[in-house]
Amino acid sequence: MEREGVRVGVVLSAGGLRGAAHVGVLRQLVLHGIPIDSIVGVSAGAVVAAYYAAVGLDLDELIADAEAFRGRHLLTYSVNVRLGYRFEPRFAAWCGVIPSRLRQLEMAAFDRLHHGVRRLGIVCHDVTARRPRYFGTDVDERVPLHQTVRASASIPRVFPPISVACGREQLRLTDGGESDPVPISFARGSQIGATHVIVSDCRWLGRVPATDARTIWIRPRMAHTGTLWSPRRGLVATVRERKRRCRSVSSARAAANGRSESSARSTGPSRTPATTTRRADVHL
Repeated sequence: MEREGVRVGVVLSAGGLRGAAHVGVLRQLVLHGIPIDSIVGVSAGAVVAAYYAAVGLDLDELIADAEAFRGRHLLTYSVNVRLGYRFEPRFAAWCGVIPSRLRQLEMAAFDRLHHGVRRLGIVCHDVTARRPRYFGTDVDERVPLHQTVRASASIPRVFPPISVACGREQLRLTDGGESDPVPISFARGSQIGATHVIVSDCRWLGRVPATDARTIWIRPRMAHTGTLWSPRRGLVATVRERKRRCRSVSSARAAANGRSESSARSTGPSRTPATTTRRADVHL
């Protein structure tokens, strides 16, 4: 895992429903033989990081989950949570893989990792202190992994904050993307100890900062999926809106292609200079 002192850390950002693209990034890293010493995840990234590194799901299983997942599963599960799980047997069939995967997560731990990963970090937002809280392998907080992951992925106004006992403190934790959506400093810190960082940034907004020779910043794109950044409208409304936009974009592209073909026939071939961008299409 460590070659000449190099420890590669992967940071999986917040990003709502777009977080499924993190699976594609991990797949490409594995296919290219890049050793992953540590993974740090926040919000959607915390879910992918935990199920890959701690639960031990392989990439094919994660891809299958991503393809089967629907926004309505999350909406239904959030209603189940707010009702205190009183109707869990009735809701289970409408929550997709969420209930079964959560049971697996409860059996996982920060110090039992898979796929060669040696350290796992999860970032949550402390509602009371209004700052990020960091949990992980060799981080002396003694909070169960499943609680930190559920808190980190608790979308504000969709899920209530999670109450967690941390030593003598009683914390109220929620979506880690609220205070540290791309936790590079945590990955580089002494507790995780990455010397080189690969960032998978699935956020809908936010600029790519200047990077150094030890940081690679990837902006994966996932077709027809946007960040869940306005949850008060509800997941169902978000999904419907995305479908409408996709249809509009498809119609516009078809019309543009028709105009381009007509123009090409009349003007002949032309050359377009090559460009390099930081955005990458990641195929699951």
